[in-house]
Amino acid sequence: MAEAKEEFREPFADIRETETGAKLIVELPGVPQDSIKMEVSGDLVTVVGKGSRGSFKTIQVMPFDPDPENVVVTYSQGVLEVDVRRMGSRAGDGEAVSPQVNGSVKIKTLEDVEKDLGALTAELEKASEEKGVLEERARILQRDFHNLKRRHESEKESIADRKIRDISMGLIEVLDDFDRARQSVLRSRRPKSTSDDILKGLEMVEVRVHGLFDSIGIKRIESLGKHFDPIYHEAVGQSRDHKVEDDIITEEKVAGFFYKENALRPSQVIVNRKPDKKGTDDKKKKR
Repeated sequence: MAEAKEEFREPFADIRETETGAKLIVELPGVPQDSIKMEVSGDLVTVVGKGSRGSFKTIQVMPFDPDPENVVVTYSQGVLEVDVRRMGSRAGDGEAVSPQVNGSVKIKTLEDVEKDLGALTAELEKASEEKGVLEERARILQRDFHNLKRRHESEKESIADRKIRDISMGLIEVLDDFDRARQSVLRSRRPKSTSDDILKGLEMVEVRVHGLFDSIGIKRIESLGKHFDPIYHEAVGQSRDHKVEDDIITEEKVAGFFYKENALRPSQVIVNRKPDKKGTDDKKKKR
């Protein structure tokens, strides 16, 4: 039986230019240091690692041809940092330049790269579209890198949004409790001065909550006098006013809120339906 082809995952990677060259950062969670292999070939840096969370492989296109004999590599807590320099540049005084991480990550020398390139050139001479294939490969690598970076940023933003929504729903329920407490105070038989003090305290807390909502972009859904929208409104009853158009909201029972155009909680509203003219005429005839 043929061996199953090993599947690799694309790790998160980032390239940052420095004064002497560039720094490549690759996240390899769960990968032990002694299983990491790295290769510098032309302007391509290949990193492979295997660990408890699977096998990782990434090929990064550097913005210049790095010097494979002038590389600083460090690995700590699942993060590999590769400091590469342009051909002809020198490391600063007192800075240790090493092609290995404690002897565990192998970097090919310039002679090794030349041998590999020679063997690869001999094979590619049989293909008439050598240049096009290599250019397409570079475009794919760059596109995948940018897509991965955008996806990583999108995931971070999505996690933050979910946390904001969860916290906001709790605060919205607190506002509901404040409204019920206000109605209870207004119905109670307490002295007016006592009731006023309690209401003032409730309003102060409400103002602070609404101020917090404004600062993070949470808005109250406008309902009264608006056309009913099932995305933002929940109908809990009907009114029958012939002076008001159909689907117009005449009363808001419970306030709703939205965040980034998505409803955190729809408003519970009363929606108008004009009385049927025929039914009205029939009632007049019976009279």
